[in-house]
Amino acid sequence: MTRPRDTDGAPSPLLRPALTFARRRKGPLGALAAWSLLESVRTFLTGYAVARALDDGFLSGDVRTGLLWLLALVAAALAGGLADAGVFRALGGVIEPLRDSLVRRVVRATLTRAVSSPTPADTARVSRLTAQTEIARDAAGGVLLTVRSFLFTSIGALTGLAALSPRLLPFVLIPLVAGLTLFAATLRPMAARQRDLLDADEHLAAFAGETDRAARDISATGAAPLVAAEAAPLITAEATAAFALARWSAVRVTALGLAAHLPVATLLLATPTLLSSGLTPGELLAALTYVTAALLPAVNALLTALGTAGSRLAVVLHRLLGEETGETGPPGVPAPSLPEAVHTAIPSAVHAAMPTARHTAMATPTQLHAKPSPPAPRPTRPPLPAATLHDVTFAYGPDAAPVLDHLDLTVEPGEHLLVVGPSGAGKSTLLALLAGTAHPRHGQIHLRGHTARHARTLGTAARVLVPQEPYVFEAPLRDNLTYLTPDAPAPRITEAIDTFALAPLASDSARPLRPDHLTPSERRRIALARAWLTPTPLLLLDEPTAHLDAGARAATELAFASHPATVITVSHHFPAPEPGQRVLLLDGATPYLGTHAALLRESALYRELAAGLGQPSAVGSRSTASTSSWAGGGHAQER
Repeated sequence: MTRPRDTDGAPSPLLRPALTFARRRKGPLGALAAWSLLESVRTFLTGYAVARALDDGFLSGDVRTGLLWLLALVAAALAGGLADAGVFRALGGVIEPLRDSLVRRVVRATLTRAVSSPTPADTARVSRLTAQTEIARDAAGGVLLTVRSFLFTSIGALTGLAALSPRLLPFVLIPLVAGLTLFAATLRPMAARQRDLLDADEHLAAFAGETDRAARDISATGAAPLVAAEAAPLITAEATAAFALARWSAVRVTALGLAAHLPVATLLLATPTLLSSGLTPGELLAALTYVTAALLPAVNALLTALGTAGSRLAVVLHRLLGEETGETGPPGVPAPSLPEAVHTAIPSAVHAAMPTARHTAMATPTQLHAKPSPPAPRPTRPPLPAATLHDVTFAYGPDAAPVLDHLDLTVEPGEHLLVVGPSGAGKSTLLALLAGTAHPRHGQIHLRGHTARHARTLGTAARVLVPQEPYVFEAPLRDNLTYLTPDAPAPRITEAIDTFALAPLASDSARPLRPDHLTPSERRRIALARAWLTPTPLLLLDEPTAHLDAGARAATELAFASHPATVITVSHHFPAPEPGQRVLLLDGATPYLGTHAALLRESALYRELAAGLGQPSAVGSRSTASTSSWAGGGHAQER
């Protein structure tokens, strides 16, 4: 899902472009440094004026001298405000050209690739990348402003400490250097973790976008559980990346404590020693002022900016500069594509209803209902079965009991198989496995020689599923009916409307249907008519006659009985099977396969279901079936 990367973090190729850009912007950078020197003067006077006002003024009884030093402190604050205004003007002369340069490079590289590449251009790519240049602009401005402030504030504070008493420097410098060293050791890993998080977030966002665009198809094919399962690894990856970044952020907090807060503690602990060795109260107060009012905020801002905006800036710049060579990963690593789940998960779940798959290998309506032609010469090999399951086991969780256990089943082309059984026996699960919206824990499933995973990419050319909860979207009836068969001829559509008693909904052909205003029976009949219109080799019908009255139920059974496709029907309503039609009885872990007459003779459960004497649970039915003459074994026992 994620591409290989340099796990050490920030990519070294950023150093050369940064130095090149700095050489070209010497003027604005020089102006920025000049204005920042005034900030150093302000910081110097912040502590030094306090020491002189206290020691030479108020503690010595010279109020006038004390007030003059305080006025100097006020003047330094005003000069600092002037310096701030100059700093921001000079900053614009650095950051705006950086943004313009990045935009030019990104657009030039993207357009060059679009012209030279044989694949269609990604028209959203420039928009995405120029948005990232805005992120780079903001982050670069914040980082440059913060680093500059820390450097010149530190110069002013340390110069002031040295001017007051060199003995103060070790109490501040040692923890400051230790904290900054620890923080510097986290920069590269934090950049790598930030990039992991950004990648995971983009992959999940891409998957979510595909899911949103395919929402109608997902609902129509009953693929929501599969899509949720495919999304789970992407969510886990993002959570893992976020936790890893949080752990390094905790190390950053430790570094902040060492660099910013430990100097205050060391000065306070050393106060008796310093005062006894000749340090004045004013000098001690000035030292604490330097640490708390200047160094502590500067260090806090530096660590926060470099730990967040700095890591993000390194990742974004690495991607933007990689656009010129077509790389978005470290050198030598191929440019990444969307994660495999984005390309395969959603299409695999919904291709049964995607327009791009609907026209693949379809028969025309004329072919679908043509009269049988004279027998062709006998083929050298028999036709492939419509569906086969070999040793298939499925359970809803690693520790759950199997719903289907080592099931073997072969369905021949053109066969109409009826699947019955108590609730919870695995009937709908069987259809989901055949449709490819669920995957077995063990075993193999093939549809006309294709694996179920591959067949689902063929869309309606492989199969059509009508789930228990049929989907109707807010559009005219014709659009709903022809969603899977856009080229269906008008007479065929009219026949579907008449067959499934949809004429009242077709009175106004342009009026969109309101799904929330339709009855369950109307929604069911629309979904059935849609499937009936579709020239597919395999129809999977899950409770097709649910919510239908007796007349609509009989019309539905008659319509699909004459359908040329292979039809596998799951039903609780137990339609009367045709003579010789096979019936699959799912009874917990022991399925049985046979004709209606054979199962009536040999299965008490089947007789109970056929007579409509209730809906026994899957668990309760096992004891009934276990007393039959063919109990034992997980394969479909044919009778």
